[in-house]
Amino acid sequence: MKRKFLIFAVIMFAFFLTVNAQRNEGDEGYAGSETCMDCHEEHYQTYMKNYHAVKRDPRTPGARRGCESCHGPGAVHVDEGGEGGILSLSATAPTAVETKNAVCLECHEKGTVSLWHGSTHENRAVSCSDCHSIHDRHRKSLAKSTQTEVCTQCHRRIESESLRQSHHPIREGKIKCSDCHNSHGTIADKLVDAQHINLKCFECHAEKRGPFLWEHPPVVEDCLSCHTPHGSFRSTLLNAKMPYLCQRCHANSVHSGINELQARSPGEAGQPVYRALNNRAFYRACLNCHTAIHGSNHPSGKSLVR
Repeated sequence: MKRKFLIFAVIMFAFFLTVNAQRNEGDEGYAGSETCMDCHEEHYQTYMKNYHAVKRDPRTPGARRGCESCHGPGAVHVDEGGEGGILSLSATAPTAVETKNAVCLECHEKGTVSLWHGSTHENRAVSCSDCHSIHDRHRKSLAKSTQTEVCTQCHRRIESESLRQSHHPIREGKIKCSDCHNSHGTIADKLVDAQHINLKCFECHAEKRGPFLWEHPPVVEDCLSCHTPHGSFRSTLLNAKMPYLCQRCHANSVHSGINELQARSPGEAGQPVYRALNNRAFYRACLNCHTAIHGSNHPSGKSLVR
């Protein structure tokens, strides 16, 4: 009886040695996330509170090696007292941008990130950690701050345009940059998240899409022919003052003196508008008569009049 027990004990001991050797061989160079917590408790706690730490999802770092899934094996880092041996991914780290982004793209390579390679931001050496941080925020996007604040760190001119009198409600928080742009890459210019700028504008301004019986060619071609999207000193985001905007195309045609500012003549200076009636618009604009500038379905709307 004792002999059988001894044989069983030897077999079990050999089994445990084999399993332990296999585990150590697979874990060689790794210290474990709990070891990271000893020195980086603040980062560890914020990591544990976001979805990267969910172990039941096989796609997350938490389901693999935790902190070391992104930062690499940490045993050398621990042995050297926190000097080297680890991959730092922060925005200020000297790690090459391509190396930082490669870590994120191991998992985030589909969906909105699928067009990252060759995108404007990749070509300008923007790293994921320039806009995102997995430790500082708990929200799903893991953005460092509000989305607008992150984008305007670099896009200062856009920020100043949004402060102008006529603007999309960005600073009011009613829309955000990603409503129109995909920062990770698009097939359209300016990272516009649509096949064409007009299709993006029509998502909100569907009444301007048509189809119309009488179309205005600039509208069909590009909304930006007349409008600037982020902010303007003129009404309705126009990129030039009326009537100069219309006169870029409609110069010296139909109306006499159309290539000049539509206003009272020098001889009529000082006279009331109602006394100086003529065929001009008294410092007003083409829209006094041509109100259907985006297109018209009215039988008499060939000239896009009201």
